[in-house]
Amino acid sequence: MTAPRASHASLDLPARERKAAKVRALLDEVVDLEGAHVLEVGTGSGAIAASLVEAVGPLGRVEAIDVVDERVVTEGVQFTRVDGTEVPFGDAAFDVVISNHVIEHVGDRSEQLRHLRELRRVLRPGGWVYLAMPNRWRLVEPHFKLPLLSWLPRSLRSGYVRLAGRGERYDCDPLSRRELRALVAEADLEAHDRTFAAVQVVRSVEAPRGLSRLALATPTTLLALGRPLVPTEIALLRRPLS
Repeated sequence: MTAPRASHASLDLPARERKAAKVRALLDEVVDLEGAHVLEVGTGSGAIAASLVEAVGPLGRVEAIDVVDERVVTEGVQFTRVDGTEVPFGDAAFDVVISNHVIEHVGDRSEQLRHLRELRRVLRPGGWVYLAMPNRWRLVEPHFKLPLLSWLPRSLRSGYVRLAGRGERYDCDPLSRRELRALVAEADLEAHDRTFAAVQVVRSVEAPRGLSRLALATPTTLLALGRPLVPTEIALLRRPLS
């Protein structure tokens, strides 16, 4: 039986609003959000969903789901609490689905595949998924702030978390870029890598600091040399028309 999913949501509203600006900028490349029906899976603070309300306008609709309601912003969004990876909407109900740092929390590889298949199911043919996740091979794991945590075999990760005094167990399962692409293909979605495109957007909207600011100032051609260690993977996934 899968253990209940814990929340790792960031409730820093200004930071989430900057994140929302990035999501919208990348989606604007492929879809006209005005009038669209949008679903955010794992809404957390609700800031991204609230930003999308503005983008879809009066003819659009924004729904949000999560395992717990921690929303700081609620206006204009219909929220539904869920328990597992099942998405409580009918087939082809949405033009756009957002899965922002969710897939690493839903369970093992079989649950992650089910997550992607559910996103595909509720997406209309030709619709788009915005998906972001931490890269398994990033140097510092983002949820527990421990070096090389997700590099370890799964059997050793919870022990490391306990030894470091950061909790009782490691309840995430980050994927590598290769693992993500394999799951996306198995879910019958088309992957369009936007990781480096997102770097350009982050430079202008997220006001990064410290090492993140230094990394984002690095030319893309040089960043590509360290591609396996890029901290965050971002992709736009399209449901085929047939």
